[in-house]
Amino acid sequence: MLELLEKFAQRPVVAAFAILGAILVSAGALMAKPHPKAPPQPFVRYLTVAGYVLTIASIFLFVAAGFLSGR
Repeated sequence: MLELLEKFAQRPVVAAFAILGAILVSAGALMAKPHPKAPPQPFVRYLTVAGYVLTIASIFLFVAAGFLSGR
């Protein structure tokens, strides 16, 4: 289990998760309707949530990489 975490906590993987998450959140924001009374589209919401999940995962992996660096 720790070996899998070490593979995911490498710098390129963490950076890819962060960048992909930022792209998805930005795409969701751009695709949202500008009119405030328009109902939100489900796809846009899922896209934004997926972006936030990837961003939070990259933060978790960054912290885990810090803990694993002393091994």
